[in-house]
Amino acid sequence: MRRFFKTIKATPMLLALIFIAFFFFPAAIIAPAESVSNAIVTAIGLDKQENEYEVTLLTFLSYPNQSYTERYEIFTSTGGTLSEALTKAGLQLGKAVSLFHTHTAVVSENLLKEDIAPALNYLVRVASLPQSCILIGTNVETKLFMEFVKELDAEADLNLEELTFFNSNYVYWNDTSINSFLQGYYSPTETSLISYMPLVESTDDGIPIDKPLQTEEGEQGSANMESGGSGAQTGSTGSGSSGSSSGGSQSSGQQGGQYELINDGNEIIIKKGKKVADIDRDILRGLNWFSSRTTGAVLILDDVNDENFDHAQLAYKVNQKQIRQHFDYENGVPVCTTSIRLFVNLTEVDASKEELKKKNEASYISDAVRDKIEETVKSQISGAVDVFVQNKTDVLEMYEHFYRAQRGQTKKFLKQIGSPDEFLSHVVFKVVVSVFPN
Repeated sequence: MRRFFKTIKATPMLLALIFIAFFFFPAAIIAPAESVSNAIVTAIGLDKQENEYEVTLLTFLSYPNQSYTERYEIFTSTGGTLSEALTKAGLQLGKAVSLFHTHTAVVSENLLKEDIAPALNYLVRVASLPQSCILIGTNVETKLFMEFVKELDAEADLNLEELTFFNSNYVYWNDTSINSFLQGYYSPTETSLISYMPLVESTDDGIPIDKPLQTEEGEQGSANMESGGSGAQTGSTGSGSSGSSSGGSQSSGQQGGQYELINDGNEIIIKKGKKVADIDRDILRGLNWFSSRTTGAVLILDDVNDENFDHAQLAYKVNQKQIRQHFDYENGVPVCTTSIRLFVNLTEVDASKEELKKKNEASYISDAVRDKIEETVKSQISGAVDVFVQNKTDVLEMYEHFYRAQRGQTKKFLKQIGSPDEFLSHVVFKVVVSVFPN
């Protein structure tokens, strides 16, 4: 014992640790789990019906069971404001609504007709929604979308978090989080991009589920016909979830159609908080050439003619990409010079047997191939820029780049054109593409 006290005296930090353990560890052990008093929301859907907000919560519920499986339920509530809708949801759940662990926020195209920034500001500042939360737009009511996501997780063990994480980090030009949206919203050009995942009736092009979704009787959905859906009906709250916001009773439903989730990497251009246009995968390819964070692109070259191939089709994978940009004014005109160094390898060849015998190594690159790759990259960039100019949406943030690099000249040029919205249409893009075997 004497030796113990000598040790304590020589190391006072050990005494502090014993003191902390004595007072705090017992309280931590007997404290109830967070899920007892809080409903853990993993995804939230935002919609608007007439003059009321509709909030749909994909909620993790903790129940004792022997199968060690997670259980998720869907709860929907409405209110004149978001705070009222979330309060009603808490009353239905009998717990406080906790958004600390929410990884995905889904907004309907109906809500995107108006400025969504005030709603997101409230959720971030007051309701503690993480700014790292991924923002997704969809063509149907969010409660139908959430019902689909819940069934997809149950059937295929494929959850929305995995899909959005991959797209945000490996497919899109920049991450589509709420933080990224708000940065674009408060920028001089007021432009942002968010992910777009529509639900369509079965087309064999998307991610399906076998179970038809429950739809409220007699109520029509808001599927966007132009995006491939047709007449999607409104989703009810899921099994075990509460129905109407006023009484919390479960909605009676009927069998609806079978849907597929289209995850093609499409995005929505948002300007001043409202939807402006859709951009598809082709436009996104052109945009991604300005970003070094997106790799793994595949370049398909048609009708390649050189010393080894005659009218062949070659596919090259981009393994590494180095980008340098210079922003300057030439004769009073803004010029963006972009140098792109691509490190590629040949992955697929569609040619005759005799041609394959000649050259099929991964490092094969001829002058004709380099010219084809350069032509393809420049064509994709030109197509993307044309879309952004047409919609007056400076997704590339050219105005901000020039303002930081050449502030005096940019201020002078802005007085000539009148508005940052017109800046992108005056930028001259010079692209230099260099191709190397990986």
